[in-house]
Amino acid sequence: MFVNRRVLSVFALVFSALVVLNGCQKKKEAAAPVAAKPHVTTTAAVKSGYVERFDFPGRVDAVDSVTLKARVAGFLKDRLFEEGDVVKKGQLLFTLEREPFEAEVAQASADLAKARADAKNAKLNLDRALELRKTGNISQSSVDTREAEDSVAKAQVLQAQAALNLAKINLGYTSVKAPFSGKIGLAAFSAGEYLPVNTTLAEMVTIDPMNVIFSISEKEMLSLQEAGILKATDNLSISLKMADGSIYRYGGEINFTDVVVSDNTDTLTLRAGFPNPAQQLISGQFVTVILEYESPVEKIVIPQAALMSAPTGKYVYTVDSQNKIVNRPVTLGTEQGKDIVVLDGLEEGERVVTDGLQKVRPGQEVVVDAPAAAAKAKVKAAKTSKKK
Repeated sequence: MFVNRRVLSVFALVFSALVVLNGCQKKKEAAAPVAAKPHVTTTAAVKSGYVERFDFPGRVDAVDSVTLKARVAGFLKDRLFEEGDVVKKGQLLFTLEREPFEAEVAQASADLAKARADAKNAKLNLDRALELRKTGNISQSSVDTREAEDSVAKAQVLQAQAALNLAKINLGYTSVKAPFSGKIGLAAFSAGEYLPVNTTLAEMVTIDPMNVIFSISEKEMLSLQEAGILKATDNLSISLKMADGSIYRYGGEINFTDVVVSDNTDTLTLRAGFPNPAQQLISGQFVTVILEYESPVEKIVIPQAALMSAPTGKYVYTVDSQNKIVNRPVTLGTEQGKDIVVLDGLEEGERVVTDGLQKVRPGQEVVVDAPAAAAKAKVKAAKTSKKK
């Protein structure tokens, strides 16, 4: 009987402990809070009128450029310009010593005179032979000889004339003139130096107007075609951004579009012309070409802060009618300050998540805060963290 009482006491104690533990567990379960839905801020995807803009790296290129060279060998006599001068078409720039070439012209002239005299004598001999042939006082072989001598003499006249012409051309090459109006660079030689044939004397370029050459990729070409820029130039604005970020004061216009896409780079070459009265543009200079389609285009524009990246491309989170997160891949256009154009992937009126992106995942239900309320919450959270 004593044993049974001890057993009953043990069972009573175990039962009481189980009741207490069960009660504590229920209290904990009752006290555990329900997982809170994450808060996000959204903005509506709306269409907005904006100007299509495309930027491309470009290089300034003179409309005309030439490397002035010595076409004959000789000693440089005079340099008749200051390096960096603006020169006029036909202006005399270099002269070589003319005396050797003048002597060649005189020699060629004498050779021509002798050839003409020989030709005249050969013609007289032929005429006499033909007269004698009528009376039978000369053989046919002698007549043939006189005809051959006449033909040779005529050829020698032509040869001497050609030599004289060449001598005059070489004499003309002793004067090097500007082939067009433009700016001339550094002189490679000074007066008194000997110049071999084909020696470079100086570089010369036109300065106004100037061309800018740039290339666009196939993808950019399709975007330009969609915007109508490559089809019509009436509403096209072309400008330049200089190395210091300033915009060049004069606009330009496209004057050439290549007919093929480069096999090596898969790009299409374009060229635009720009006025250059102040000589601010220099051949070889690098600039940024800005193409803008002046007629406003209606496209969906969203903040760039809403964009996220994946290996497959860019995407955004939207909130559907049930306040659940949806992943939307998007095709992007050009940047517009802090915003960016969306060409495909969004419909007008959709709610795009701009804040709280890291706290959500597709399919998750969220609480959408008003932008003003979200801003206040951020400020409050920042103040609280500072106090801590």
